[in-house]
Amino acid sequence: MTASLPTTPLSLVTRWQPRLLLAAALLFGSEVLAWTNPAGRTVVEWALLVPGYVAVSALLLDWLVRYRLRDIFGLLVLTGIYSLLWAVVLNPESALEDVPRTLFTRVMGAQALIAAEMMGLFLILSGGGWVRRLVTGAVIVGLAWGIWVRGWPVEAGYAAVPLETMLVYGAVGVGLLALVVYGLRRGDGQAGMAIETLRLTPMGWLAVALTLGISGGGRWLSGTVDGTGAILCGLLAALCWAILWFRGRKKGNTLLDGRLPVRGLPVGQAVGAVLIFGAAAIVGYQVPMVAIGGLQPHRLIGLGFTAYGLAWLPTVSLILGVQGYLRQLAARKL
Repeated sequence: MTASLPTTPLSLVTRWQPRLLLAAALLFGSEVLAWTNPAGRTVVEWALLVPGYVAVSALLLDWLVRYRLRDIFGLLVLTGIYSLLWAVVLNPESALEDVPRTLFTRVMGAQALIAAEMMGLFLILSGGGWVRRLVTGAVIVGLAWGIWVRGWPVEAGYAAVPLETMLVYGAVGVGLLALVVYGLRRGDGQAGMAIETLRLTPMGWLAVALTLGISGGGRWLSGTVDGTGAILCGLLAALCWAILWFRGRKKGNTLLDGRLPVRGLPVGQAVGAVLIFGAAAIVGYQVPMVAIGGLQPHRLIGLGFTAYGLAWLPTVSLILGVQGYLRQLAARKL
């Protein structure tokens, strides 16, 4: 199946803006919200990570368009693939530190859930709307972020994170999103942008493969990556890809319909959401470290990550299997 090109020529900036926006959202979620020790990363690590996030985002958007994902189930499978790629290519030292535990807590749990949230943010920033959901998400995610950053880094063996450090990295992440949404000129794309523009060309596939190879190659050459964990991630990613492939369609609506080119929210709404998110994060950080049912607040969040990691793929597979069976019954008119 070949990608159709839009009739109106689009600049390179306009065509890559959605990919850069998703990359910025995923970087913000995986590095700052999940707090994978961004303050401890070197310049060289960031130089490898940033292109890696862009390459993964380009791959995800290609599959979103290629298989015409249209519902929450497809979105969850896609973000699950992201979490597995993140584990193998972008951060294998932390993600595969203690397999199988970290596979379900950090990879299939925390990273997959936060990626789903960031994908929702990407859709909102791309086409506007869903303001109530954005405000609700800002409160919930902000509170959880503050609680998580206050307690989890110390437990994981990192240095305690001061409130000011947390807010600085949060501001950098939000600023990166704002730069991509509002700072890039999009004048030539205002007339419309076909979603097929996000399909990768053969050269695009080559660039993605080389970028991910360079991003993850150094970590693998260091000998610190768990081979068993990487194999498990590969098998789970293949299962998720198979689900996308079997559900794929050549035509039909997608989650991106009406959301390209990137338009963003009105500035007032965006600023309001950021302020709510920041205030919620400060409140969450100040929550007393008092055990609830024998668990401290950040451990309750960790328990939620684990439950999500164990449940989402079997649940999605079961629901999609039942839906497919019911469609077969309806086709046979039983």
